[in-house]
Amino acid sequence: MHFSHSMHHIPRPFSADHGYEVRQFFAVDGEEIQNLVAAVAGSSPYLKGLIEKEHQWLRGAFAQPDAALEVELSNLKVTAARDLMSALRRAKRRVALWTALCDLAGVWALEEVTEALSKFADLACQMSLNHALKVQLQRGKIPTRNPETDPAELGMFVLAMGKLGANELNYSSDIDLICFFDESYFASVDVFEARAGFIRATKNMVALLNDITAEGYVFRTDLRLRPDPSVTPVCIGVEAAEHYYESRGRTW
Repeated sequence: MHFSHSMHHIPRPFSADHGYEVRQFFAVDGEEIQNLVAAVAGSSPYLKGLIEKEHQWLRGAFAQPDAALEVELSNLKVTAARDLMSALRRAKRRVALWTALCDLAGVWALEEVTEALSKFADLACQMSLNHALKVQLQRGKIPTRNPETDPAELGMFVLAMGKLGANELNYSSDIDLICFFDESYFASVDVFEARAGFIRATKNMVALLNDITAEGYVFRTDLRLRPDPSVTPVCIGVEAAEHYYESRGRTW
């Protein structure tokens, strides 16, 4: 079913003239779609820019709206490592644009909007972390007998806090993460080396998400909710974290 059949309303544009020029991209998609994209573009310069950049992808999404988000996330999952930085930013553009259109056209309820944004953020974090850990493994910076070890089996994990942790991410949210590693995965003589590798992986993960390139950024990423952020590394051991939360953890 085409997207136009699910629309419940079209927003009133702030400036109809500013949105008029994007109508040309959707000349064969029907008047309702043209009116929607023109209204959205006439109200938000940011979304107008996304429509202009992603209009070809968007036409395909309008034709198969039920699969649009899942197909985009599935394509992201099979991205080659060398293309991940660019692919994450492209996916962010498309997910943000599609979510906004579904929201403004009354196709999705609020819960579906926040779930879509949170689902993409979760996948982006997972892929960025896996990539960063694989790089450290390949360079021999994390002690293991097999450099092909699955990153999920290294004992590092990330907790999402705030809106992402509650699955309530909105359009302008940053993401708050706390990164841990389990010291028990390593021999005592290897813990220091493992910690250093995980710290580098965490910094590289954040760079993939946070760094601004010609294609923009994925999410502003904040690691300051960890225990004693002014004195602790960006990835901390579980034992040290447990001691902090049991003895000095704040209730905020």
